[in-house]
Formats: sequence, structure tokens, C-alpha cells
Amino acid sequence: MSKMQKAFEKNKKYLILFLVLWIVLEIVLIAPMSVAIAESSVQGKFDLAFFIENLGKEVSSFTAITRIGSAGAGSVFGKGTLWLTILCLVVTAIGIIKSKPKNNYEDIENGSSDWCEGGEQYKILNKNKGIILAEDNYLPLDKLGNVNVLVVGGSGSGKSASYSIPNAYQMLGSYVFTDPKGELYDKTAGYLKANGYDIKVLNLVNPENSDGYNPLMHIQSEIDVDVIANTIIKGQDSDGKGSDPFWDNNAEMLLKSLIYYLLEKRPKEEINLTSCAEMVRAAASSNGTNLLRELMSELPLSHPARTNFQSVEVVAGSEKTYSSILSTLQSKLGKFDSQEIANVTSTNTINFEDIANHKTAVYVISSDTHTAYNFLLTIFFAQMIQQLYNYADMNGGKLKERTYFILDEFANIGQIPDFDKKISTSRSRGISFSVILQNLDQLEAVYEKSYETIMGNCDTHVFLGSNSFKTVEYFSKQLGETTIARDTKSTNRDKNFSKQGYSTSDQIMGRALMTPDELRRMDNELCIIFEKGLKPIKANKFYYFRNQNMNRRLNQNRLDHNNFDSGVRGEWRKFNPQNPYTDATDKPEQDLKVESLDDLFEDDVKPITPPTPQAQPKAVENVKKQEEAPVLPMEDNTREDELFSKDLQEELEAKFDELFGSVDTSKKDN
Repeated sequence: MSKMQKAFEKNKKYLILFLVLWIVLEIVLIAPMSVAIAESSVQGKFDLAFFIENLGKEVSSFTAITRIGSAGAGSVFGKGTLWLTILCLVVTAIGIIKSKPKNNYEDIENGSSDWCEGGEQYKILNKNKGIILAEDNYLPLDKLGNVNVLVVGGSGSGKSASYSIPNAYQMLGSYVFTDPKGELYDKTAGYLKANGYDIKVLNLVNPENSDGYNPLMHIQSEIDVDVIANTIIKGQDSDGKGSDPFWDNNAEMLLKSLIYYLLEKRPKEEINLTSCAEMVRAAASSNGTNLLRELMSELPLSHPARTNFQSVEVVAGSEKTYSSILSTLQSKLGKFDSQEIANVTSTNTINFEDIANHKTAVYVISSDTHTAYNFLLTIFFAQMIQQLYNYADMNGGKLKERTYFILDEFANIGQIPDFDKKISTSRSRGISFSVILQNLDQLEAVYEKSYETIMGNCDTHVFLGSNSFKTVEYFSKQLGETTIARDTKSTNRDKNFSKQGYSTSDQIMGRALMTPDELRRMDNELCIIFEKGLKPIKANKFYYFRNQNMNRRLNQNRLDHNNFDSGVRGEWRKFNPQNPYTDATDKPEQDLKVESLDDLFEDDVKPITPPTPQAQPKAVENVKKQEEAPVLPMEDNTREDELFSKDLQEELEAKFDELFGSVDTSKKDN
């Protein structure tokens, strides 16, 4: 706004008063003068005395304006009006010029904040298309800048009823919801399914009503292994302090070694975190201290499983320290001893690429009363977001199906690695994040060093109401200050304190558009929208149950998350060191061509079909071939045995005659 425009706005009320004064002068001055002049001009001569007498009569009667035509005063009245108008315009122009602000901040020295009025917000927002922010306020998907939304509201402020549920109903693309109570699934999953969506559920409250999610089946790089190991070891410290870094760091290295080993040597059914727990348990048991060494020795020296394990051994130094590291890792993997959790995390029925290719809704149901399995949420979202980004980069830079993350109780997910960088580059890949919190302290506690970056990369903030002082103070400052004029009235008194009069003065001062206390007491029907490039918007919340059409359709397709059936999740088993897996490269056992066990006991033995001769590998050139043993001629073994027995008998008889004398043959015969 230019300085002249500001001056005009400032003097608008005075211009109206000036216009009223002009009309009054026309009636009480110009019209009487015109009639008096016309009547005082007799035969072309002007009689001053008669003019003065008539002027007094016309002014006092207020009827001159009605007799201008009959008195022949039209010409004189027109000239008088022209000169009065010119005079008024000159005076007005001089007044406006003199009242022109000396700088752009005059009268707004303490702030220029104000509310959006008269549809001003629609130069960016939309009335009925896009992400629902409030009644008649939608965030367009094609707006300049990002479409990430920060939603802050305390318990009972309508985070689900006025934001999550209405936006699920919009069906703008694929969705990923955090659903602490299962309420979102109950109210929206049936509607989305009826409209062609694939429904997936990760339920950590009732795992039997869940799809399978195996983190090890989503590993695409060494970074994925690092994220899984780091989150399991260091993401389970509820107090945030953690244990001695020595034990945690070595337990993390050992876990990475086990994961790499499973990926390399074991079948698909055994590649799971429950197998990792079983390997640690087997290694920590009696006579099992050498188990991991034996397993790792099967791998090449440069294999990451072996290098990580050797690093642990070097650092451990002694069996006692090594056992303590095993104990630390065993305690971290204890969650996977639960059969229900093992069943969920050892099978996999959630494919992240499906989210990018066709409309899919994923509901993540976790407890809102404890954080025991929150580390799994961290791994789940870290892997999902990274793989969606990778998939977008490999397919033209953008997802085929725009994906919306509506993350209620966002802080309970834990710290997603590099989330501040992910959210800053989401728009170009067709991804939108709605970060939903009860208060800002939650975000700061989890993302201590990057929470401001995350908030700054949400161009849209929606405040639903809060009792947190830090939160209402932040949004009060975001609203800014406005300049107000304050009238000061003082009473003058004499020495006897008797009133002697009054004096008034105007004082320009600043004031918050809404103070923290006013925000805390804000009507629960209202919300405040902060959109980059706009003044703040105060609007009514969009409660889904007040939209009859929306409420009816959602209720018609209502489901129960406790009855979710994922279908067949597949088979799995945990690692068993006593039943080693036979690698597919090993030679198969010879097929004996036996049709039944009875065939083995038949009188007529069936000939065994010899195996097809296979080419033998070439011998190493620098190794001498062993000389073949000479082949001896075969003799009749029966004849040889008879001769041997006869010779032995003759030798025994000769020895007997030598000792006891010759025996007569005839006597001997008798």
C-alpha cells in the first residue's frame, strides 16, 4: 500500500464528514445566495440593499433550494456550486498530502497483524478442493510450496474428528495413518475399501489382527541394517538416557553381524528378528560360546557379518566381556520372545511399493498407554519413507499415486532418521506429511536438534486449541502484534483533592492479536490457520459428523479393527543350530527310484538306475597325481580256503608226533 493510499485510508472518515459539510453549504449558503442575487437583479441592475434583505430571508427559510428554477437562479447556482466544489477539493488535497505518513510504518509502529477478511485467503487456499483445514478452507494440492501440515491440538480438540477422518474421506491418493485407538480404521477403512482401496493393518495392540511386517524382508542396503540395529538397541530407552555406550555399541555391532549372517546363509523362513534372538540365546547357553565363531567362520573374511563379529571379539577381549555383550543384546531382543510379536515380525504381507502404485490405506495401530513397541514403529516408518523416496527416484522422480502420511501422535513413532531432510524434499516426490501433535513439547523432546526445521518445512499450521503454555505462547507470537490507539483520561485535582477538570490524550501501543490466555480460552468450535503468505485465518472446525452426507457414508461402511483378517501370512521358523539348513548349492541325495518301502523287501531286487555321470572338476595343475595301485588278478576264494585248511591240519599233526610220538594208524582207526 502506497503512502497516498495510507493517507486516504487514514482520512476516510474525515472525507465523509467533509462531503456532508459540502451538502449543508449548498443548502444553507449557495442556494440562498443564488436566489437572492437573481431576485435583486431588477432590469439588469444589481441592488445591494435588496440582495442583503433577500439573503437574510432565504437563509432563514431554508426554502431557497426548492425555488432555484422558478427564481431563474439556475445559472448563478451552478457557478456557485462549481466554485465551492473546487475550494473543497483543494482543501481536501492539501489535508491528505499533509497527513501522508512520513514512512511506511506510521500508525503500525508496533505491528500490523490482522485477520484475513473478505475471502482474502482464497488467493492461496480453496473453498472446497484439497486437504481439509477447516470449513470453507482447503489446501490446494497444486499450490506453490509444500503441502505439509502441522496440526496441534490437545486432547479432545478434534484432531481426528475435524482433520484425520474428513481427509481420509477425500480419497486424494494412498494413505498411511497412525491410529492409536483403532478409531480411524473403524470409521474410514470400510468406506475406503468399498471405493477400491487395498487395506493393510499393522496392529501392535492385538497382533493376531495384523498383517505381517518383517523388517529384515525390507532390507535394500547396508543403511537399512544400520537403522534396524540402531533402533532396536538404542530406541528402547524410555527415559532417553540409555545405558553404557560401550555395551550398546557392541551389542549393535553384534546384531548387525547376525542379520548379515541370516541374509547370507539361512532360508527365507528363518530370516527374522526372532532368529537373531534365538542365535544369541544359543550362543549364551552352556557349551555354546563357540557357536557364533563357528557360524561366522563359514563366511569369507571380508563379509560384513564376519567383520562386525570380529570387531566385537577384538573389543571384548575376554569371554566374560563377550558374555556381557551377549546378555545386553539378549535383553534388547527380548520383545521378540512374545509369540504374537514373533508371528507379526517374522512374516511379511505389507509391500511398500504397492502404496506407490495403486490406492492403498495402511493403518498403524499402537498403544496409547505404553511405548514398549514404539521402536518397531520407528523402523517401520523409516523403511517405508526411504523406500518410497527410492521408488520415486527410480520412476521419474515422483510416485504414481500421491501418498499422504496422516501421523496422529507423531511423537510416539520415535525419531525417524533424517526426517528433517525427508520432509523438506517431499513435495517433488508426491508425498505429503501431516504431523499431528498434542503440544510442541512432544516434538522438541524427540527431535531436539531438528524440531524447528520440521516445523519450518510445514507451510501450513493448524492450531486447534491447547492448555500447554509453551504451545499457546508460540502461536501467540506467530499471530504477531497489532498497533492500537489507547485513550488516556486524567483528572486534575487541587491541593484539597477537589476535581478541577479532565484531560485526555491518545497513546499508540502494540498488542498481541491474541494473547496466550486468549488462545487457551478460544472457543472449541474454532481453529486458527497459519498459511505462508497469508494473514492468520480464524475459522470453524470441519467436524465430519456435522456433514450429513459424509457421516452417513462412513457409518454405512463401518468396520471393527479387532475383526481384521489379514489372510494367510505365510510360514516361518526360528534359527535352530541343531538343524542346520542345507544350502541349495549342496549336491542332492541320490534318487533310489523306490516307489514304496515294500519295494525294499521284495525277493526280486529292482536294479538301481545309476546316476548320470557328471563332469569332474579339473585338478589343480601344481598337485601331483597319485599313482594308481596295481590291479591284482582275481582267484577262486573257495579253492584257496580249502588248501589253507589242509596245510594247517598237516602242520598240527606233525607237531603232535614230535611231542608225543607217532601213533599207529591202525590203532588210531580202532
